[in-house]
Amino acid sequence: MSRFIQAIKNLGLSEFYFSLSISDKADLAKYSKYLIFPSDIMSRCSADCEECFVVSNASQFLWATAANAIPHRKHRFAERLLRHALSIAVEADDLAWIHANLAQVYYDKHKIDSEACIKAIKHCHELIRLGFMKSWAENMMEELVVFQL
Repeated sequence: MSRFIQAIKNLGLSEFYFSLSISDKADLAKYSKYLIFPSDIMSRCSADCEECFVVSNASQFLWATAANAIPHRKHRFAERLLRHALSIAVEADDLAWIHANLAQVYYDKHKIDSEACIKAIKHCHELIRLGFMKSWAENMMEELVVFQL
């Protein structure tokens, strides 16, 4: 079994994976290929590696994959992953990263979609409520408020 499919299975994401289109399945494999799982640590990271991000749960896998897709303007795909991640996340830091990534997705679309501006601000408020990335969220909201006027 491939490392990717094994990860999907181990993270309990099989049902979600099978709900994806063929294109989204390919993107999931593409944008998650650099993520490191606990079973990969010995073969892919040195013992003193401080830059290795080890995925330890399904929501981390989804938000990290979405974060890799956002710079490539795969907003619909990233939003789908982030929505599912939000529905299964339990850790506050995972929730914060999900909200930050959703804010970024909507920020990227705010000039062509008036609802995106409102959604981005909503996710910035959630970040502040959670106590994460306050300065970043406030700066984004300041910029977006101009577009709401």
